[in-house]
Amino acid sequence: MEYSILAVDLDGTLLNKEHEIDQETVEAIHEYRDKGGKVVICSGRTALSTRWIAETIGITDPIVALNGAVIQTHNGNIIERFHFEQKALPRFLDFCLSHGVYAHFYEGESILVPEENHWNVSWVEQNILPLQRSGGNPDVCQRYRDQCSVQLVEDFNHYLGNNNSIISKIAVFHKQDSLYEFSKKLAGQSNDYEVSTSLNYSNLEISPSGVSKAGSITRLAAQLGIPLSKVAAIGDNYNDMKMLKAAGLGIAMGNAPDEVKVAADVMTETNGEAGVAKAIRKFLL
Repeated sequence: MEYSILAVDLDGTLLNKEHEIDQETVEAIHEYRDKGGKVVICSGRTALSTRWIAETIGITDPIVALNGAVIQTHNGNIIERFHFEQKALPRFLDFCLSHGVYAHFYEGESILVPEENHWNVSWVEQNILPLQRSGGNPDVCQRYRDQCSVQLVEDFNHYLGNNNSIISKIAVFHKQDSLYEFSKKLAGQSNDYEVSTSLNYSNLEISPSGVSKAGSITRLAAQLGIPLSKVAAIGDNYNDMKMLKAAGLGIAMGNAPDEVKVAADVMTETNGEAGVAKAIRKFLL
């Protein structure tokens, strides 16, 4: 095959506007896999969330989660995990607080939050999606949800200093329309982390320094003995751009911002039009 791996983003890409996966897309994925291709989910979502989605649609290839911070097998065995330097976390938190910005921290399958609010109150349900129309089993869904939690931490510095926390991702939100300007300040504040977004700067996704989807799909491809020239990648947002540029074929969704489309080699339809299925059949099969 010209492209032996398809690295595919979830939100805005594989998932449609209802956070389901179209049957046309599931069929195209399995046509590609039946011909020998590997489909690697590459998402900012947690390791558990990505596994649940992969299980629901029958993908048994490795998975990249938390924007590259976790590489795992389909059954949850960790291949590689990356996390923040402990000393970087209090500085990051202080910088956010000084700008009135809310942040929550990903620790394993939990998030650590400074307060209960609309950004975290339904996090477990948003993390482990129902996927009812995609074939999700409600009992299995609940078992996955039971492994997630939202943990209220009133004194983060004390918690971080006393628990040796393994934090692999931070999410940042604010009531203002865009965090673009804040992202520039944050990126210039320290070399300890990478700054990106999956929601056109209505959020920020912070990763440990050097960690990205591009880096992890590069490492995974090398472990599988597959050159990057034989990797195709498809995504819709800024946290996908490096991956699209690194792959042998970068495919932008039709619903992607213009900057993301420019970073890609080709474009497909939107996630409301089974864009992943159309890309597989047009460019990979």
